[in-house]
Amino acid sequence: MRRIFDNDNLTSRNKHEIISKYIRSPKGRMVLAKYLQSPVKRQLLYEGVLRKAFYVEELLPGASPYYDKDVNVPAYVVSEEADSIMAIQRSTRIDVPMFEIAANPMIPFTTIQEKRFDIVERTLEQGKSSIMEEEDTRGFNLIATTATQNTTNGVNPTFNSATVTPAALADAFGQIEKWRLRVSRVFLNPLNYADIRKFDRDILDIESQAFLLKTGIQNSIWGAHLIQSSVVPAGTVYVVAEPEYFGRMPVRTDLTILSADDNRQRMIGFSMFEILGIAVTNPLGLQAITITG
Repeated sequence: MRRIFDNDNLTSRNKHEIISKYIRSPKGRMVLAKYLQSPVKRQLLYEGVLRKAFYVEELLPGASPYYDKDVNVPAYVVSEEADSIMAIQRSTRIDVPMFEIAANPMIPFTTIQEKRFDIVERTLEQGKSSIMEEEDTRGFNLIATTATQNTTNGVNPTFNSATVTPAALADAFGQIEKWRLRVSRVFLNPLNYADIRKFDRDILDIESQAFLLKTGIQNSIWGAHLIQSSVVPAGTVYVVAEPEYFGRMPVRTDLTILSADDNRQRMIGFSMFEILGIAVTNPLGLQAITITG
């Protein structure tokens, strides 16, 4: 929606004339109020970060969310003039369960007229943020379960560190790289990210671009992005391999917004939803660190 002062060529005199025109009527004063004021905000909108860890695939209509695991071709030593050894290759299939995340905000029509800001636009922003936060919560719960199972199986078991240190991260990187995987992401809570800020600048590669800061990527270390999120439990750090070698996120329906007005109740409403699945297909690509300090 175009606003009344969006024209960059407006002079101060032009703006004064516009204000004088709109201020003469109640409706005009409401338009000015919408432009000049914003709601009292408590915090930034949540920006989803989970999709940076998984290989995201939008499913075609009718496509099934299953994936075939890679085949393993072993090599053998064969004596001279002996028959070649036959190894039949089979691939295991993974079927990823899908689920829906939805939000259904409703706004009384009278409230829209009372507010001195665009409550409809703000409601949509908050709804999108809520869905992204729930998506990340589901995903990091799955990652936490995978880390627990890794410890039980003796594969990349979780280890403890008093604080987030370069030495602890180096050990975590090594646990993943020993499987011939490359580390791509490090996820941690903002409380634990405070330790990162104490690192020597020779260790960190500072990312100053605004668009990276907004998505939670603030630094990189040894080629992997450091990403903070309030959804990651405090006291836990997840070191993750490249998305292609870690997990899949099939998306049946990406974030969709439909009109859901209730005329009888004089409500303007929206149906916001997405349908997707999340699967960790390679537990070897995850190393968790528990921060005890």
